[in-house]
Amino acid sequence: MRAREQSPELLRWMVEQYSPSHHEQAFSRALAGRLEQRGWKAHVDEVGNTVASLGDGDTCIALLGHIDTVPGEVPVRLEGSRLFGRGAVDAKGALAAFIESVELLDASERAGKRFLLLGCVEEEVAITRGALHLREHHRPDFVVNGEPSGAHAVTVGYKGLMRLELEHRASRRHTASRDYRAPAEHVVEAWNALRRRCDGWNEGRTLFEQDLPSLTAFHTGAEEAEEWAAASVSIRTGPSSDGDALLASLSGVPSVNVKTVSRKGAVSAGQNDALTRAFKQALRERGVRPTLRLKTGTSDWNTVASMWNVPIVAYGPGDSALDHTPNEHIDLAEYEEGIAVLSRVLALLPTKDGSQG
Repeated sequence: MRAREQSPELLRWMVEQYSPSHHEQAFSRALAGRLEQRGWKAHVDEVGNTVASLGDGDTCIALLGHIDTVPGEVPVRLEGSRLFGRGAVDAKGALAAFIESVELLDASERAGKRFLLLGCVEEEVAITRGALHLREHHRPDFVVNGEPSGAHAVTVGYKGLMRLELEHRASRRHTASRDYRAPAEHVVEAWNALRRRCDGWNEGRTLFEQDLPSLTAFHTGAEEAEEWAAASVSIRTGPSSDGDALLASLSGVPSVNVKTVSRKGAVSAGQNDALTRAFKQALRERGVRPTLRLKTGTSDWNTVASMWNVPIVAYGPGDSALDHTPNEHIDLAEYEEGIAVLSRVLALLPTKDGSQG
């Protein structure tokens, strides 16, 4: 492994490029250009993802991250060892660590491998357009999803997510009419049916296995001849959740129309595949006991898993509790430790001919 002069320059540059979801184009082009200067082959694909590769081996190791952030700028500044800025943790910290960790490898550690950097657009919104496109056009052998786990931990599972829209529409009536029920009452009835289904399912199950519904928006209104109510619902689902049964629980309220906006299953890593073993070994070599995390959120891993039936874990330096906050920052010692761990993992991964860096 090569010696490296520790520097936050790349990460700081990335954090300075404000790139909220749907507005990533300038950063995607700039990142591709910067990677070309560093010796990668890079381009921006049809939907705006940054795609770059280094090496020409038969074993493809995908480093899957996202270049978008949630809205809201955090002034970029260095306070002691802490770099503040939107995306410092979620998830430009992981993306920069990917780049630096590959470049840290020597020729023998890269032999037989091709490193594929995939910077997705629109991960922070409901329809993950970037990852949906990438899963159709690439077939890696290993995938590390760049999300903050902490430098000494690995994320080995994410819950799934269903997003639903509930709506009731009816001809407008006077509220004093016989047997009148407001549209809002119909939608609330459907929501209550869903809650009862989830409460029953969740009894005796761990948090990761539970179905966790949230009523995220509720609106009512009336027009000249029609009145209506609509609600947005999200359900964090577990690995054995039955999405069809969840939808069926809403069919008991036939007056409410149910639209599925998006649906992603939960994902989990094998505990003894080559990728997980490499992370465990790399962390033990750093003198720490590996921590394996199960997260209740989702990531691009949920999107690509159905097409990429290969070893996948999520990893990245930084504290995920700082995601999306006005105080988002990363400790530079943590960032450097993440680079060291990642670089060792990439060196340890076997090639198709069975060799190892």
